Amino acid sequence: MEKAALCTAAALLAVISVAHWIRLFLQTEVIVAGYPVPMSLSLIAGIVFAALALWMAAAARRP
Repeated sequence: MEKAALCTAAALLAVISVAHWIRLFLQTEVIVAGYPVPMSLSLIAGIVFAALALWMAAAARRP
């Protein structure tokens, strides 16, 4: 059960990371409450979520 949870978490984090990378490469503007969200935030979030996804995937592979 723990392995399935880790795999699910890794997959979701990877999807979120890819969404941030797509936003970064397409230069899509996002406005929240009237304020533009900087592209640097997507860069940082893309790196963080990718690292978390890799961590979860590595944890799921351990015996």
